[in-house]
This record gives sequence, structure tokens and C-alpha cells, in this order.
Amino acid sequence: MFAKFRGLGRFYLTYRTQWILGFLCALTTVLLSSLGPPVIIRNVIDELQAGRATTGSVLWAAVLIMLFSLVANGISYFQRQFNVVSSFKVMYDVRKAVFDHLTTLDQTFYHRNKTGDLMNRLTSDLNMVREMLGFGVNNGSATLMRLVINVALMIVLSPTLGLIVLAVFPVLAGLLAIMVRAIAKRYEDAQEQFSVITARSQENFSGIRVVKGYAIEDREIEEYKKLNNDYKRKSLLLAAAEAPEWAAVGISMNTVFVIVLLMGSRELLFNGALEGKTNAAFAGLTLGAFVQFFVYLFELSWPILAIGWMTNIFQRGASSWARLQEILDDEPEIQDNAKTDHTISSVRGEIRFDHVSLKAGGRTLLNDVNLLIPVGQTIGITGRTGSGKTLMAQLVGRLLEPTGGSLQIDGRDSREIPLEVLRKNIGLVPQEPFLFSAEIKENISFGLPESTQIEHANNVDLERIKWAANVAGLAKDVEDFPDQYDTVLGERGVTLSGGQRQRTALARAVARKPAILILDDSMSAVDTETEARILTELKTVLEGRTVMLIGHRVSTLRYADHIIVLEAGRILEQGSHEDLIKLGGHYAEMDRKQSLEKDVNEDDIEPQTQIDRLEV
Repeated sequence: MFAKFRGLGRFYLTYRTQWILGFLCALTTVLLSSLGPPVIIRNVIDELQAGRATTGSVLWAAVLIMLFSLVANGISYFQRQFNVVSSFKVMYDVRKAVFDHLTTLDQTFYHRNKTGDLMNRLTSDLNMVREMLGFGVNNGSATLMRLVINVALMIVLSPTLGLIVLAVFPVLAGLLAIMVRAIAKRYEDAQEQFSVITARSQENFSGIRVVKGYAIEDREIEEYKKLNNDYKRKSLLLAAAEAPEWAAVGISMNTVFVIVLLMGSRELLFNGALEGKTNAAFAGLTLGAFVQFFVYLFELSWPILAIGWMTNIFQRGASSWARLQEILDDEPEIQDNAKTDHTISSVRGEIRFDHVSLKAGGRTLLNDVNLLIPVGQTIGITGRTGSGKTLMAQLVGRLLEPTGGSLQIDGRDSREIPLEVLRKNIGLVPQEPFLFSAEIKENISFGLPESTQIEHANNVDLERIKWAANVAGLAKDVEDFPDQYDTVLGERGVTLSGGQRQRTALARAVARKPAILILDDSMSAVDTETEARILTELKTVLEGRTVMLIGHRVSTLRYADHIIVLEAGRILEQGSHEDLIKLGGHYAEMDRKQSLEKDVNEDDIEPQTQIDRLEV
């Protein structure tokens, strides 16, 4: 089990001063409660037996017991403060470290792991680690010290009876070791099933419009019921494995109570210890000492019963930490390396694909691509679905690495440029734009260096945001909203239309004024007239910047200085819009079909609607 705590020490030791103080408080509390009241009770009983006790001495003994209790409990308060508060600080550090690390991992990691599972690890598993370090360490340290000190004092009082008590621990340890193995496996199974439930819930909530649109609520409810039943079954198996711990500890302790009571009473009543007669095995055992021994024995009841509880907490904490450590152990495939030149602080924007190939899963996705995109040029990229358009964009941002050839930025291999520098100089508008549940101004300013969202949301450059929204053709829509740029969007921007979401994402990319702008089919949900206005505005605003314009519409691509047509990962055609039309190949066929579709659609419009459009 201890191997599972690998890596936790660096978080734990950060607050070693607090843990040490908590340990010292626990030690002081145990010493006061063990050496105070039990000894006083022994002396009072022996004095009463000898006839030397007075009312004053008994009252004074009662006062001393209360004083010891007050001081011990007062110190135990600080013990809990040191340990529990430190556990929350460790939880904060671990959560931050895991989240920070998650932001460095590649998209392949997120393809392998479901969002719901990651959320479960950052909540349920992290809370179990905190409980282990807080309540576990707080009670565990006090329990361990009480066991050691009380058993030592019992052996001093009566070696024979003390060794009888001590003999129960190896038996108990053996039983717990067997149970812990079963508990660990069943806890991990239950946590994994809970991750499955969380992931399923997250997918249903995120895709609620699809679920309702297809009227499959009942089917999803039934599937969730099955997953929940599996979790219930595994949780019950876990509870069944944990339950015998308490029974085993309770039976062991009661057995010890009976043995000690019988042996001690026999010595006191039948062997004459009360009359001062001695027995080598019970030398020095008086009635007061026997009562003191039993006080220690009763004080051991909770620590020994707590062994099972503490074992569960530490076992669960260890398993949960192992699940968090799996994330921290995962290294990004794409990161800065020995070739990285950290003196590079900016990017001009020249892009060269030099015999670039990309293979994955036994398939060739890009094959010997050669392309030069000078600074300030707008390159149009088109082709059939799956031809490799988006892959080229991902290679530029180093979301993927080429498996053959090299991709160069400003004449240098992209791997020589620090990853942070490269990506800060790229504005990306993906096929499926993602918006946050925040104000429109926060979404647009998300990529700006001065905007760290929550803390500085009110300090963003509103003029720059409005400028970017105007370039993206979004300003008119936002001004029609009651709260304008303070409008709070729903999850993933659900309160906006598809075209508005795309334009908000475009405004976000434009706002940072990047050296390289990548538009990956980013205006597919925008009508052609709005698209024309946006591209015309972009042409003037992004002059001197490199633009990769990926799309299927010829009406979009004609704004590019140079156009390439991909087919099965190869460049099939390239040239200007006019050159490709004259070539009469795939691009010309696209233009012909889309022109026919446009003519057909316009013919379908009612005459009055056509007149209204002309008037507009």
C-alpha cells in the first residue's frame, strides 16, 4: 500500500512545521490524559482502601482530574487545527498541481480519458486524499500514540496482564491485512464505476438537446439506472468487505476484557493481593493499580476499534491518490526539448511544409506535402472531408507533430520555437468553437494577455473587444442584446445561434492580433453575405499577417491569395482562384456545383422576398 503514496510527500512536507506541531500536540494530549486522571484515580482508591482518604483529598483529586481534562482537550483543539487546516492546504496544492498538469497534456490524452472521469478524480478522489491527510493523520497519530503509551503503562503496572493485551495485536494485524486487500480492490472498482456514471451524466447534460431531439430520455434513464445499479452492487460489496473489521476488533477487545477481568479479579480476591500477599506474576498489583489498568484498557477500546476505520481511510486515500498520480505521471507528447531555442520571443508568420508526412494508426494522413506560405499571405485550403485540411492547421500550432519531413516557422523548425511563444502568436478558430459560461466580453478577451478572466474581467480592453466584434461581424448582434457585452452566455454558448458562436470565436482570435490566423471552416454557419462582409473586413485588418483559410465554400476561398486542393493527404491542385477555375479540375467543379446550388436556391425564393432582399 505504501507504494501508492509515491509523490505525495512533496505536498505533505510543504507543511511539515504544522504537521510536527500537530504531532507534538497529540503527544502532549495523550500524555496528559494517560498520566493524569488514571494515576489520580489509582491513588484515591488506594487511599480509600487504606482508610487514609479525606473529603478534602477526594475533592482535590476531582479538581485535578477536571484540570487535566480541560488542558488536554484544549491542546487537542490546536492539534485538530494544525492537522485539518494543513490537509486543506495540501488539497489546494494537489488540485492546483493536477489542474496545471492537465493544461499541459496533449489532445491525445483527452481522447483517451473521459471528462466525467477526470472530474471525479478532481472531486471525489481529491476529497478522499484530504480526508486521509486531515482526519486520518489527526486521529491516526493520536490513536497510535495512545496505543503505544497505554500498552507501555499497562506493562509497567502488570507485566502479565500487559503482555496478554499485547498478544492481541499480531492476531488483529493479520486479520486486518487480509481484509485490506479485499477492501482496496473493491474500492477501486467502485470508484471506477462512479467515474463511468459521472462521465455518462456529463455527456447527457452536454448533449441534452440531442437526447430530447431524438426523444430518447427513457432509454438514457434506463441506461443510467443500469450503471447506477452496478455502482450500488460494487458499493455493497465494498461495505461487505469493510463490515467484518469492526466485528473482528470488537470481539478481540471483548475477549481481552474478559481475560484481564478474570485473571485480575482472581488475583485480588482469591490470592490475597488485597491483603498485601504477593504473587510473582502479579507483583505490586493493588486494587487501585487494577482500576488504573482497566482505565487504560477502556481507553484502548476506541483506538483499537478505530484501527479498522483508519485502515479504511488510509486505504481509500492511497487508492485515490494513485488515481491522481496517474494524471501527474502522464507526460505530454509535444513539449519543449533540448532543441528549443528559448531566446526566440516572437514569430513573423512565414510557414513552410517541407516534405511533411503524418501517419497514425497505420494510416497515412498527410503524404509529402510541400508548401510555402509567405508572411502576410492568405492561403486557402480545401478538399474533400478527411483529406487532411485540419491536420495541416494542427501541425502549424504543434497540436500534432509530423512523422516525416519538417514544418518550419520563419525558416526554423517549429520544434525550435518555444511552445508558449508559438501558440501565443497564433489565433485559432476551430471547426467547433467552444465558448465559456461567462460574459461575451470575457469570451472575446479570453486570449488577451491582460485578461485572466475572473480576477480581471472588469479590466479588459472594451474598445479592443468592440473592434474585434465589429471585424467578426458580431457587433450588431451584441448591441441588440439587453446587456450587450455583459450578456452571460449559457454553457458552451448555448444561448447564441451557431453563426453567432462562430463569430464570437472569430472575434476572440482577431482580438489578440496574431501573427498567424487559422480559420478552420469557421464560417460554415454564417450566410454568404455576412461571410463576404467579414472576409472583406479581415482583408484590411489582417494585412501583413499570415492567414490559413480552410473551407468548402468557393465564396470563402476566393478571398485567398493562393489556394491548395487536398486529396487523400496530397496537394492535388494549387494556384489562385482564377488559375484553378481555368485549370478545370476539382476546384472548378466545386465552383460550378456551388453556383448551380445558389441559382436553384434563389429561384425557390418568392418574388416578393427577392424584392425585399434587393431593397435591403
